[in-house]
Amino acid sequence: MPKLVDLDWKFAVTASSDELQVVGGSLLQLKMSLDTGDGKIEHVAMEMTLPQFYQFLHEMGKMKAVMDTYGS
Repeated sequence: MPKLVDLDWKFAVTASSDELQVVGGSLLQLKMSLDTGDGKIEHVAMEMTLPQFYQFLHEMGKMKAVMDTYGS
């Protein structure tokens, strides 16, 4: 199972877009570095709106609770 070894994040605001309602929207950019267990580091990048980030954070909290209960 991959292990998180680093997390980099940036907060961004869109300055222009082909969709008018997106201009000025807030985004969170995440870059996770994962140790795949075979000596390699995999980088995973994602970009989320703030509501998506809050949902992601909520799901990660639920996952942590399960791992704390059943993990070693």
